[in-house]
Amino acid sequence: MIRRLIIMRHAKSDWANHRLSDHDRPLNDRGRRAASLMGAHFVEKNLLPNAIVASTATRVRETLSLLLASWPCEPQLFFEQSLYLASPSTLDAHVRGLHESWTSVMLVGHNPGLSEFVSHSVHRPIELATAVVIVLEAEAECWTSAATARKWDVIEQWRPRELFE
Repeated sequence: MIRRLIIMRHAKSDWANHRLSDHDRPLNDRGRRAASLMGAHFVEKNLLPNAIVASTATRVRETLSLLLASWPCEPQLFFEQSLYLASPSTLDAHVRGLHESWTSVMLVGHNPGLSEFVSHSVHRPIELATAVVIVLEAEAECWTSAATARKWDVIEQWRPRELFE
């Protein structure tokens, strides 16, 4: 069985209000445009996940809200506090714990954890800029074996700047 893991870093955030905590920072205009455009690209590619597991940060929630606005149906959506600035080992634990009925899952979060997790999973350096999406696939009967084997293939990588600007 093919397991598809879609990784997305949140869109560009706004640093204008220095009184906000890092967790509460919203998106800036560029981030909002990128999230909306990436949402349309998911539909165009017909690459909608069964479920999304995401950080609780405001910028992640806004990214998802804009992303999902163009989707014909909303996947199951789970916000996890432990994904806020998660380490690669925390991300790995989440992948191992995914529901086995899901064959395609999207993780949305932050760097440096996401880039480190992806780099380790595909055995080469990958840097995820804001709003970048990378699609990984592995042949595995369950998420735990996919995570343990670390034989993920990079199927696609989308950068907003390359796609839309």
